[in-house]
Amino acid sequence: MWNKNFWYLIITTLIFRTYLFSFKYSYYYYSQALLDIHQKNYSSAIEKLEKVIKLDPEALDVYPQLIYLYVLEKQENKLTYLIKEIEKIEVDTATLSNIGNILWIGGYTKEAAKIFEKILSITPNNLDVIFALAQIYFYLDEEKSIYYYKKYLELNPNDTNAYFQLALLEYKRGNPEKAKEYLKNLNEEKDIISSILFSDNFIEKTTDYTSLILQYENYLKQKPNDYKILTNLFFLLLSQQDIGKAEQYFPKILSIPKKEFLPVHNFLIAIFYEYKKEFKKAIKYMEKYIKKTEVSDSLPYLKLIYYYYSIKNYKKTFSLLETAKQKFNEEEIKIMLLYAYIEKKNYNKALEILFELKSSSSSFERIDFYIGMCYEQLGDIENSIKYLKEAIAKNPEDHEALNYLGYLYADRGINLNEAEQLIKKALEVEPTNYAYIDSLAWVYYKKEDYKKAEELFEQIKNYSDPIIYEHIGDVKASLNKFEEALIFYKKSLKLNNKNKDLKNKILKIKSKCKSLRLQR
Repeated sequence: MWNKNFWYLIITTLIFRTYLFSFKYSYYYYSQALLDIHQKNYSSAIEKLEKVIKLDPEALDVYPQLIYLYVLEKQENKLTYLIKEIEKIEVDTATLSNIGNILWIGGYTKEAAKIFEKILSITPNNLDVIFALAQIYFYLDEEKSIYYYKKYLELNPNDTNAYFQLALLEYKRGNPEKAKEYLKNLNEEKDIISSILFSDNFIEKTTDYTSLILQYENYLKQKPNDYKILTNLFFLLLSQQDIGKAEQYFPKILSIPKKEFLPVHNFLIAIFYEYKKEFKKAIKYMEKYIKKTEVSDSLPYLKLIYYYYSIKNYKKTFSLLETAKQKFNEEEIKIMLLYAYIEKKNYNKALEILFELKSSSSSFERIDFYIGMCYEQLGDIENSIKYLKEAIAKNPEDHEALNYLGYLYADRGINLNEAEQLIKKALEVEPTNYAYIDSLAWVYYKKEDYKKAEELFEQIKNYSDPIIYEHIGDVKASLNKFEEALIFYKKSLKLNNKNKDLKNKILKIKSKCKSLRLQR
């Protein structure tokens, strides 16, 4: 069995993955915790997840969930203790990344920095983590922030945003000449923020933003119609995320006379509405900015994509992703669009992007796996097997590729011994992954070892998934347990009432049940 829900990967970071546990007691507590989370009974969920970790300390996927709940419930003492425990054990970088992002989003920046630094000790050239640390330390430790931005630029020298951040840091530290050197890497005429930065006496030589804001405010009391200074002040307040004070000046920004109103004002107004989470208004002004400006970087489009996604206008989100790809041809946008194509089941378009990435020096590591997956969805089994094997050859621990190929074999009733070995290897990496347990049980079903399949399905029979329920029904029917088969078939149909094959199975099983009753 495999999972196909990709859409949320386009914008958001995956906070946690929902896996079940084969260990009897920890599974019980885990399943109950999921119900508590669904019912927003977070305190109870925390208690149960704490029991899971106590019973099964290697259940690594529970740690991000527990961290998230501690942040949500502001249980700081428990959060601090759990972070210290995580630092002691061997945790994979994907789980650590989830934890770091949760802490960062939750405002626990120092704790997030520790987690990201641990990831960096495992993967020293991890661009995303290096950039995250540079951003985190921007306000915590300027020297460290500069160090990580420089390290990031050594690996990715064409990122103008990093040069801009370094310029801000050097201005902040009283080094305007150094700042100007970094700014030479920006296009002064086209770069969004530099159009403000290069206005007269914007940063000056101050190292104190608070003092500069105060100077601007005092100046505006004397000359309230100096719209350049007003714009500079508004930008500074947004950059410092002082939205309360920015709101005081917002009406003045909106009332700037038409002849003084620049395209960049639309950008700043959109950012203001973004902070206020008024995304429809943010869309209006960002679209005006794009329409009236020769946009040379992808930021306004990515902002607009985020706004449309936030109001659940997925059609427009998708359209903008395609436009941004054509206009900027950036890898980040390609990967986002790839996930969107997969979600829309447009596998031919997804393959086009994957082969573009494969022909370039892409940092995206899952190319062969996704190519194999797309070919399988298109019915090209030969190519699917070829690329899934390539993915496994490059990374023998790629449990997702191992399971996918194993399930592909099992579903078609071919290479069943090889399928069994592939899925068992996937389970060595993730022994509690419900999808992999389903895959192995399905191999045994295809081998007609129905008892063994039934035993495995016992571990995951409470997981609410139409495929699992149908598979269990098939196993029960093969064991002549028709009443039990009917129960699971009905559960499956309740979750997916468009399954015509399942409706036919139910009719046949009902007929057999009726026949057995008559015989009694």
